[in-house]
Amino acid sequence: MANTVGVNKLSVVTKDSNGITTAFPDVCKTPSPGGPIPIPYPNIAKSSDTAKASETVTVEGKPLCLKDSNFSTSTGDEAGTAGGGVASSKTKGKAEFVNFSFDVKVEGKNVARALDLMLHNDKNTPPFPLIQPPVVGSGEKEEKNKCPCCRKPR
Repeated sequence: MANTVGVNKLSVVTKDSNGITTAFPDVCKTPSPGGPIPIPYPNIAKSSDTAKASETVTVEGKPLCLKDSNFSTSTGDEAGTAGGGVASSKTKGKAEFVNFSFDVKVEGKNVARALDLMLHNDKNTPPFPLIQPPVVGSGEKEEKNKCPCCRKPR
């Protein structure tokens, strides 16, 4: 489904907004014959795993992501089973927003948008942007048949 709601000219993040964020490196301790070694993995998180979204306000019928929302799981670092991330000690950890709208709030919390930065695997990666489709607007077809001065039909 197209994203039709925007904040600061960027599409709003919801569970159904088709958002994806990829981070590299997600350095995790990985088993080896000589003991655990840190190996960098790519890490992917999706808006379809949204947790802690808005409770009373919806966008296109779906709760929207706010400042304290997260994507409950991330993937790509499953092989790092000898202690998990070097900073988080976890694998498949949540992805959290670092940036969000500074001037638009819902339920008292800042709204998350496309291109806002996120940290993956419980803050084990550098920040990377959330990518999702842009806001798609549709103009009125009848606008071109109206007088530009008085807005009456021609």
